[in-house]
Amino acid sequence: MKKFALFLFFAVSVTLVFGQKNVRQSASNYLKDGKLDKAMEAINQCILDPSTAQDAKAWFLRGNIYLELSNTQDVKFKALDPDPLTKALESYKKAVEFDTKKEYYDDIVAKLNWQRNNYYNAAVDNYNKKMFKDAMINFSRGAEVLEMANVPDTVSLLNAATCASLANEKEAAKDLYLKLLKLNYKSPQVFITISDIYRQDKDSVNALKFIKMGQQLYPSDFRLFLSETNIYLTFNRTEKALDNLKFALKQDSTNSSVAFALGTIYDNLSNDTTRTTEQRAASFENAVDTYKNAIRLNPDYFDAIYNLGAIYVNKAAVIEEEANKLPLDATAKYEQLKSEANTLLSNALPYLEKATILQPTDINTLVTLKQIYARTNQNDKVKAIQEKINELKK
Repeated sequence: MKKFALFLFFAVSVTLVFGQKNVRQSASNYLKDGKLDKAMEAINQCILDPSTAQDAKAWFLRGNIYLELSNTQDVKFKALDPDPLTKALESYKKAVEFDTKKEYYDDIVAKLNWQRNNYYNAAVDNYNKKMFKDAMINFSRGAEVLEMANVPDTVSLLNAATCASLANEKEAAKDLYLKLLKLNYKSPQVFITISDIYRQDKDSVNALKFIKMGQQLYPSDFRLFLSETNIYLTFNRTEKALDNLKFALKQDSTNSSVAFALGTIYDNLSNDTTRTTEQRAASFENAVDTYKNAIRLNPDYFDAIYNLGAIYVNKAAVIEEEANKLPLDATAKYEQLKSEANTLLSNALPYLEKATILQPTDINTLVTLKQIYARTNQNDKVKAIQEKINELKK
């Protein structure tokens, strides 16, 4: 009698399992016939039943049904669910989880890749319209879709990270770049960019950490070296930056940007009151020489040309201040200092005049040039410069 009861229980269980598989087949038939409402009702009954709740085929079918719902133009079906795409992707994720024998894996990946491409195309459209935040979101979603099948999509992630930077979404950019590194995506630019995000956040430890990681992989990459130097400059580690740039200029003596950067350090050191007079004077001469080198390498380098003019003007201002503090009877010393200042202003003049040719609307250059003309009593030129300034300020 007990054996008979046990057999009856077993028979009922089998009936229930096969019953749910029949429901799953009905859902499949409804999907083929375009009866999405009935298909959705049947498949949800199927996956809620304990006997088929972990059936990979049922979850895969559910994903297909909800994917059709997300793409349908039929108003009646659109009203069935407010977010069918999310349910479709969640269903595919469950299907992957329960598909231990990978019977449906290729079909699932094909479906997910199709949806990834939809997100990718939408992101490209966003990017072309300069809607960078939307592009970031859609590229990220595309990567997340393939992630459900454990397929890394570094192309979408890299694009998402780039768009995050363009949208000034620094935290999102940081997370996306870190995700790329976890996926073992190797590129000097990734290390440079994530380091720069930390640098802008005033986090010198992590900024240097990621640059050093990049340098271990790409020891000869010059961009990583310059990024490291930029970190030292940001955090006032002047001597380290100076050593780096000297070395960089030896490695690439034709790089005008490196020469200019080196000039700016010497320029700053020439104004550092914690240094001796001799050290500041030496830094001034080094700055002049290095700026001139940058201009020799790039004759239209506006920043180097302007800075060279400005360093002469600033030096002249210091000497004039010193002259004005002299006692009235120190005539000879006063005239000597005034002569030195005028020489410096004369040295500055051709560079600032060249700078105004390169960038005629730059107010700072015009104002500095006007001051020199005023000090050297070139009143007609003062008037002409002032008219330009007034015109630009309108």
